[in-house]
Amino acid sequence: MAIEHDFFGVIDETASGGLAWDDSAELADQTVDVELIADDEKAVPPFALDAAAALLQALEGFDARARDALVAELSSRQSATTSYIDEHVDKLGDSLVDLLVYNSGDIAIDVLRSLQLLRVVLQPDHSDEDEVFATFDYSIAPDESDSLLTVSFDVRGDVVAVETQN
Repeated sequence: MAIEHDFFGVIDETASGGLAWDDSAELADQTVDVELIADDEKAVPPFALDAAAALLQALEGFDARARDALVAELSSRQSATTSYIDEHVDKLGDSLVDLLVYNSGDIAIDVLRSLQLLRVVLQPDHSDEDEVFATFDYSIAPDESDSLLTVSFDVRGDVVAVETQN
């Protein structure tokens, strides 16, 4: 059975008893795909849908928090962020400069500032504090690479993980 929410409107039920909703949001000058998915509708507490709506209404702030978390990882050579940047510097070479929105001369910071937020996935059935509630998928070259840099948040809005995905 579909449910209705003040922000999301009608959230469809999946064939397996979960929930699914998708739309797009504007962030600066880009369009971001947004998905809300839950494997089990019964596992979604009402506050979780409100928390998901609040996150989307504050998308710019959460994007800034995600980027701050990426910058914080630059001090570790073994971090997902550093590996992602190194991979794209090697793969794209001189053409990377054409993708940069900012060009301060600090290639790592310029890559992070130029990342495109492609997709936000909300998982309201993961509303415990130790679970991933939302993920933000970033790419420097979405047309040239399937590699993503993913920042995960818990239901409180704290960054809990940064990972790469291919």
